[in-house]
Amino acid sequence: MNTHQVLLPADDYAHLADRLAALDHDLTPLLWSRDGITLPDGSQIAGADGMPTGDATYAPVAAWVSIGLLFGGNLAAFVDAALAPGTLRWTQACLAGTDAPPFQQLLSAGVQLSRSDAPNDATAEHTMSLVLHTFHGWEGRIDRRRAGEWLQVPWREVRGSRWLVIGFGSIGRKVAALARPFGAVVAGARRSVAAATDLEAADAMVTMEGIADELPLADVVVLACPLTDETRGLVDAEFLSALRDDVVLVNVSRGAVIDTDDLLAWLDGDRTATAVLDVFDVEPLPEGSPLWKHPNVVMTTHIGGAGSGMASRNDNLFIDQLATFLAGGTPRLGVQG
Repeated sequence: MNTHQVLLPADDYAHLADRLAALDHDLTPLLWSRDGITLPDGSQIAGADGMPTGDATYAPVAAWVSIGLLFGGNLAAFVDAALAPGTLRWTQACLAGTDAPPFQQLLSAGVQLSRSDAPNDATAEHTMSLVLHTFHGWEGRIDRRRAGEWLQVPWREVRGSRWLVIGFGSIGRKVAALARPFGAVVAGARRSVAAATDLEAADAMVTMEGIADELPLADVVVLACPLTDETRGLVDAEFLSALRDDVVLVNVSRGAVIDTDDLLAWLDGDRTATAVLDVFDVEPLPEGSPLWKHPNVVMTTHIGGAGSGMASRNDNLFIDQLATFLAGGTPRLGVQG
């Protein structure tokens, strides 16, 4: 058996087989499914739990967590199997966020973990579409059409609106790149001093300590920051009280960035603000959550990055990163344990 064993979901092998074979390294793909771990020829070398069968050698050094694996609910089982022999050195994730327990399990085991930037383009586009949906009043338009009501209701333009994008990494910069051609004035916020590329991507930059001055000015506030000790519960009663009564607050980062109880209390006040939510502190969102039917909430089910091009971008990323790893390099987008 070849030197480098790479574990990946069996369902992803067919469309990656030629590209894996083209890598100029000794490489043996191992295909994981609920039925067990096999070689490409179908011979089984381990159970789905990573326990070897017979005399087969099962020693993956790299693994690929694909979107299909994640959506299929198999992440935890796959990670357990990948870690079982103690040989795993690097794993590529398909998501930008890696706070799920199985990813933390990898980090705790000393495995290098790379996040993905493949969802970022789609997340930015999703953000822009949700703001347009809200500014244009599409909820009301759809209701009026279904009721057969011919009403000509004015709508809110993006041109001239002020945006505050909290978290000016890849997603934040892409949001700004979409909003500014519409005529929006964008301020970005990040922990560190702005880089030259940030100053080119935004009309203004502030540190996290400076967002308090921007909140009362913003027509749109976009949360695109990672979940850290600093950002957990960032959007609380004090934060919300500083916002305009007609603000559009968008969260495409992590649900725990917002204190949900404070958000609901604020939305129940006498204001026309809208909370646009793609992420929640508990997922799936419980059936009884007031967010489902709140008139001031527009929501999607954590699908901001699930655009039609994300899978191919993730495949490209995995192959490029795997080539770097097998050549002895350090894959980019590393996650700190």
